Amino acid sequence: MKNSMCTLILLTLSFSSFASKEIRGSEMANMKEKIGEISVDVRDGTLDEALSQLSKKADEKGAAYYRITSAGTDGMGADVRATADIYK
Repeated sequence: MKNSMCTLILLTLSFSSFASKEIRGSEMANMKEKIGEISVDVRDGTLDEALSQLSKKADEKGAAYYRITSAGTDGMGADVRATADIYK
């Protein structure tokens, strides 16, 4: 119980430190400069882990915003892949 609480706190703190913001299709009209595309592959992971890694990768690339273009598993596997466009 103590370990899972510590893990939850660390995940919450690390997720809140990401600077880039996920945007939806309705917000695309305000985006001026696409700076690239990113992707992540999470072995034996969850969708939440993949989305968190996308946010982190967008930050590392200097993006202010990212829009998820795909996310899911391949067949019945446990590996998760996600892609996103990144914007200034």
